[in-house]
Amino acid sequence: MESRTRKRSSLNNNEDRISTLPNVLLHHILSFLDAVQVVQTCVLSKRWMNVWKSHPYLDFNFETFSSLISSYYYDDDMNNFTDFISHVLVRRNNVKPFKLSLDTRRDCQYSVVESLIYYAVKHHVEEISINTAHWDVPIVLPRCFFDCESLRSLKLKVDGGLALPKSLGLQSLKTLHLGGAQNFDGKIFSSCPNLENLTIEDICLNVIENFNIHALSLKSLEILNWRYNRIKQGCKVMLVAPKLTSFKFDGNTPLFWSEVNLTSLDDVNVALQRYYHNHYYPFYVVEDEYISEEEETEQGLGLNLIKMLHQFCSAKSLTLSMNIIEVHILKHSTI
Repeated sequence: MESRTRKRSSLNNNEDRISTLPNVLLHHILSFLDAVQVVQTCVLSKRWMNVWKSHPYLDFNFETFSSLISSYYYDDDMNNFTDFISHVLVRRNNVKPFKLSLDTRRDCQYSVVESLIYYAVKHHVEEISINTAHWDVPIVLPRCFFDCESLRSLKLKVDGGLALPKSLGLQSLKTLHLGGAQNFDGKIFSSCPNLENLTIEDICLNVIENFNIHALSLKSLEILNWRYNRIKQGCKVMLVAPKLTSFKFDGNTPLFWSEVNLTSLDDVNVALQRYYHNHYYPFYVVEDEYISEEEETEQGLGLNLIKMLHQFCSAKSLTLSMNIIEVHILKHSTI
């Protein structure tokens, strides 16, 4: 009875039970918040004053920051955001391991990305996610980044372009998401011996004739936003991935394979985007995308789709978008 009475009295006194939790649980709670929100918890009480400094997850989101700390001018918001990142990095404790995320989705100074990468490598980062834009010139990653032995998950998505070296050299990397990379032959994937999950999104290969994916440990592959105006006509993909079990493709032009063996596939998901049915012109592409002469007709498009899908004949599960089914039906109805 006495214990129940004490519990009731403590509840009536509005006891702060969350603050009594150990740091590891508080950090888990804070992992659902943006970095600016995490830092703001320092005003709650003395207990919270330094909790954010040992938080193992840094999530810098410009949209969240600008909504909480707003000004009349975009440039002021971005400058304040940059200053905020610098202050957090300077005051944060040396915590290992940790995760880092940067999401601006707008033009960002290269120095911000560079300083974050230097900091991440120095503090043995395990996961990095960078989603930003840089329209002047493609972003070039610092050389020290490719010697990071602790990195296991990497997402790099840069609107405007991302320049890649000939080799990544990330020995511990298991998950890689590349977006916006320009004119690389794909051979960099072979320098990541433990790579298991690979996503390639909106890349530009307008001068590349052969794109290589050589990854002996690869289990899941996604090729997204494969577009006419960013892929050289006739560009072929050579895939060497004997352990591949899952494949997803999404684009507005079929994928041409070269020297590929996909007998280990379990699940395949293929979507053809940006094509619409019209009574006068059965297929057209929005945004004035370039269409090759071979695919100007629905018959040419259908034949190329069949060649692509033929490589998946051993898959246990095949999911197709309605656009692919429509192309296939119209092709046979016109022959």
